[in-house]
Amino acid sequence: MLFAIVDGDDVGNKIESHLLANDVAGFVQTSKMISLAMETVAGSASRVPGVAVISTGGDSILLQLSEDSITRLSDALEVLQQPGQFTFSVGVGRTLRESFIALRMAKSSGKCRVSIYPER
Repeated sequence: MLFAIVDGDDVGNKIESHLLANDVAGFVQTSKMISLAMETVAGSASRVPGVAVISTGGDSILLQLSEDSITRLSDALEVLQQPGQFTFSVGVGRTLRESFIALRMAKSSGKCRVSIYPER
């Protein structure tokens, strides 16, 4: 079994800009958009055979998946990316630590992508 961590890209920056601008309406609107987007991602992931949603919270999702479901998961999530509005990165590994390292690799190499540990 493998783990995948899905994490929204630049979510902190989006939220912080509303906080710094004292923009309550913008903060609420952006928070709702992020929550809805992550619910959509979790729902899509849960429909992929061999994938189970373990936890969701904020702009992160933890998945457990079989080795043969990586490509199907990647394909299902790719269509949900919304460049310019909301994107996310994914790290896949055999342990949580490997998944987190893969996630950091995805984020540091351009975001909006799936990275597998070790790179394949």
